[in-house]
Amino acid sequence: MGSVNGDDLTKKELLSRFLQLEQRVEELEQDNAQLREKLQEKDERIEELETRLRKYENPHTPPSKRRSGTDGSPTSQDDEDDDVRTDGGTPGRKGGHDPEWRSTADPDEEIEVTCDCCPECGDHFDESVGVSPRLVEEIPDPQPPEITRYNRHYYQCDSCGTETVAAHSDCPDEGQFGVNVIAQSALSRYDHRLPYRKIADRFEQLHGLELSGASAWHATERAARAGRCEYEQIRQEIQDADVVHIDETGIKRDGEQAWIWTFQTVQHTLYAVRESRGSDVPAEVLGEDFAGTVVCDGWTAYPAFSSNLQRCWAHILREAEDAAEKQPEGEPIYQALRQLFVALQARLESDPSPRERANLQRVARRELESLIDRSVPDGPVATLLGKIERGLDHWLTFVGEPAVSPTNNAAENGLREPVVLRKIIGTLRNDRGMFVHETVLSLLATWRQQGRNPYEELRRAVSNNELISRAHAVPAVETPG
Repeated sequence: MGSVNGDDLTKKELLSRFLQLEQRVEELEQDNAQLREKLQEKDERIEELETRLRKYENPHTPPSKRRSGTDGSPTSQDDEDDDVRTDGGTPGRKGGHDPEWRSTADPDEEIEVTCDCCPECGDHFDESVGVSPRLVEEIPDPQPPEITRYNRHYYQCDSCGTETVAAHSDCPDEGQFGVNVIAQSALSRYDHRLPYRKIADRFEQLHGLELSGASAWHATERAARAGRCEYEQIRQEIQDADVVHIDETGIKRDGEQAWIWTFQTVQHTLYAVRESRGSDVPAEVLGEDFAGTVVCDGWTAYPAFSSNLQRCWAHILREAEDAAEKQPEGEPIYQALRQLFVALQARLESDPSPRERANLQRVARRELESLIDRSVPDGPVATLLGKIERGLDHWLTFVGEPAVSPTNNAAENGLREPVVLRKIIGTLRNDRGMFVHETVLSLLATWRQQGRNPYEELRRAVSNNELISRAHAVPAVETPG
């Protein structure tokens, strides 16, 4: 059968063919629109996943928080693999550390446990042939609350008319709860991470003491107000320190962005919750005349506050490694930085003299300058070299000053507890919440650094220190007059 050409078709058939083609084009356009919509959804999903991945895989994420390279997730492990870590490590201490055994306490009481006859045949025993000792440690049964009424006598001076109310060390200045309740409330909140409602439940379950979650909050606030004078003492010690590690991380205040800062020395830790992330916070806490060395990351607030800095090598090495993975020109730069850092640490282990340190510092600076002078295309490596150049005066402070650490690990470790609490609390409600948060966290961290018992220290602070008024319970640190 021959082919059909346009001359053989009638107008009616041509119109029918044209309408069919129009309908087909419309169907294809609809299919194309649906495909574009699905593609847009996939692009948005990819962007969302990449954003989430960057939280765990970027040069600013410490190794302890980076995701494992393994495919399996912790929830997909079999029951027998519960003890297997997913970050590539193994349970327990790292190799090279001595084992630590729990010390055995001396018994307060000895009980002889005997048996009269054989449980199998009933034959009577004459005497034991040995002793199988077992130490059992137990705590006393929970005790009900003790209720004491303090009849506080008051007096009026005949000479000046001043009225005085007698005080007792076990009678708090305000409220109906004693020293132990106040100390345990604060410790339960900031050491055991319990919500205030759970703290109230714990008191009722263990001691039959009825109080609400709001009462637990007020008890914790009184602990903070009693300990604020020691908070100021910690701040003074840090102001006078030669080296201070500083770091900051986000926290919410009434749902809005705020920041919790940590200022840490060998013996003291101070937290400050502020709505600012600028240089005004270090200036407020440390004082504008602070003369020590600040160990920090690359945040711009630090060079705006002080010129005597030590930039963190752990950060710059992670950034260099990340740049090397993204751009081939970064690999030799990363290796050179890494080798320089290892060589400096090895050389400093021999405790060189000040003159040797100064010479080592000059040689290391020339090494950094040679890296900066390299010609590289725009991209992550160029950005990395720009960071090294901007911090050139602050990478090698640790070489000349023996007390300065080359990394800011101390401050980063100091933020771990506030970060865990942030995940539990969610947001601080107001200025009073910020005040309690920074005060109690600072006291507990400092007491642990100094090997002191936090519960005993809380009891001491509540018993001995004068409560500041609620009007002064604000997060801002008062500058000395």
